[in-house]
Amino acid sequence: MKQITATFLKGLFTLLPLLLSIYVLLWFLTWVEGVSRSFILTFVPDFLYIPGLGVVLVCLLIYGFGTVIDRPLAKWVFNLVDRAFSGLPIIKTVYMAIKDFTEYLKPSKDKKANQVVLVRMPDSRIEIVGLMTRESLVGLPEAVTKDGQVAVYFPMSYQIGGYTLFLPAAWVHATNLPVESAMRSIITAWLPPRDKVGGTL
Repeated sequence: MKQITATFLKGLFTLLPLLLSIYVLLWFLTWVEGVSRSFILTFVPDFLYIPGLGVVLVCLLIYGFGTVIDRPLAKWVFNLVDRAFSGLPIIKTVYMAIKDFTEYLKPSKDKKANQVVLVRMPDSRIEIVGLMTRESLVGLPEAVTKDGQVAVYFPMSYQIGGYTLFLPAAWVHATNLPVESAMRSIITAWLPPRDKVGGTL
């Protein structure tokens, strides 16, 4: 019975990441398809609609938006919409939070390489990896602003959320880790790949 259980669990935990990833992908594509289908059917008869057309259209729109957003007219229009959302009560709180987070993760040639940092407290061998979100506290409320301190965000493993701490800059050390790689490792609690599991403490 123990052998059967062990074999079952091995199969389950091997397939689980793949199955959950497929489920999330299908859920997202179904949601995109449903929303875009309703929009398309306002212009196209139902019998002409091809399943999957909504997803293709959304992908083309996103790609097209990415190619024109740096042009003066498109940037001007987007800035108008951005200012409108930024001025709406309640909505602006959600919008600005999402915007700031996506801007932080968005690939950019100008993005600094020291976003992923290692925090080491004095007289301690404990180290923790975080994302430096501000190299200076200038511009924050007076009670928060202090010279020589930075803001570091520490995501929590296996859940959405984390903590932002204001720390002395001397405690913070730059790393060469990409943000995407660090986030993936933090979320999975820095678990090693299956082929590297082992070793002793």
